[in-house]
Amino acid sequence: MQNLRLGRTVTLMEVCGTHTHAIFRSGLRYLLRESINLLSGPGCPVCVTPQGYIDLALELAGYQDVIITTFGDMMRVPGTKGSLQQARAGGAAVQIVYSPLDALEIARENTLKKIVFLAVGFECCHHRAGSRSIPG
Repeated sequence: MQNLRLGRTVTLMEVCGTHTHAIFRSGLRYLLRESINLLSGPGCPVCVTPQGYIDLALELAGYQDVIITTFGDMMRVPGTKGSLQQARAGGAAVQIVYSPLDALEIARENTLKKIVFLAVGFECCHHRAGSRSIPG
């Protein structure tokens, strides 16, 4: 890296928070020459989910009458007190779904419970989440 000669400044954008974290953790940003500028991008929906959102989901997961449903990539996103994966390992009712329809089916099967669907995901999921949450 030290002998790399570009002749101009090159800007590279990492678009995932996991990438940004790995770059900082490994010290890569500091190893790059001044001619390489790393720019943190928008992040994927999961990576940019605020910790407060996860903390609220964890709080809700602590209630016996609540089932949290979520896409699988949200399971390891950390809040200030852990992740949904850790909550599930501790006995909380957290279920991975592949569609909002799965959350509706869980609701039909568990009429005495409150079902919370965490509608965080990529843009391709939004229309399905919105259209399935309104009856009719």
